[in-house]
Amino acid sequence: MNSAAWKTPSEKKMPKFKLYHYWRSSSSWRVRWALEIKGISYDAIPVNLLNGESESEAHLARNPAGFVPVLEIVNPENALAGPEFLSESLSIIRYLEDLFPEPAVLPGSPLDRAHIWSLAEVINSGTQPIQNIPVMALHSSEPAAQKLWAQHWIRHGLEVYESLCSKQAGSFAYGNTLTLADLCLIPQCYNAERYEVDFRVFPTISRIYDSCINLVSLQKSHPDRFKPAL
Repeated sequence: MNSAAWKTPSEKKMPKFKLYHYWRSSSSWRVRWALEIKGISYDAIPVNLLNGESESEAHLARNPAGFVPVLEIVNPENALAGPEFLSESLSIIRYLEDLFPEPAVLPGSPLDRAHIWSLAEVINSGTQPIQNIPVMALHSSEPAAQKLWAQHWIRHGLEVYESLCSKQAGSFAYGNTLTLADLCLIPQCYNAERYEVDFRVFPTISRIYDSCINLVSLQKSHPDRFKPAL
């Protein structure tokens, strides 16, 4: 797609969005949260990571890696061209930030934004992928061994995050404004609880968590709101 053809929503009709996601995926939660922060309307389409749906022909056409989230973008002024599909949570959030700059999740100076992005990547590239289902399955077929693996890497990632964010954290991970760094951290705390890792041993992370957990945007994007009915 020619990105130069896109104008701001005030100049053109707003794109229509579908988010293909898994309810408990921390990467999916980041994007749901960003959409709620920015007040962007979207349709949430569940993709089950446990029953092979993510490896279906339909989903692989959206993302050849078979991962979630995937954002489907339809330009109403050029609907005949068909939808665009954007994968990888931080790429999706960056796109939303460019299209809907307020409220910003990457605020401040270039150096501020680089620090925020660095914190986000501690989770996005250095912690969360190592706990993905295929990675743990390749490590071991035994659930107990998989759990120990996940615990080790979650704890390590949170230790690194605590050390970095304690230098500039306020109420949130980078000062007193909610940013991309928080959008990556809180879903990882959720994963920590799932795998019985006590993130409360990290005082700065605990303070950030308490600042975030009751935010309306977080509650609207929380996995419990998207948990499939039994």
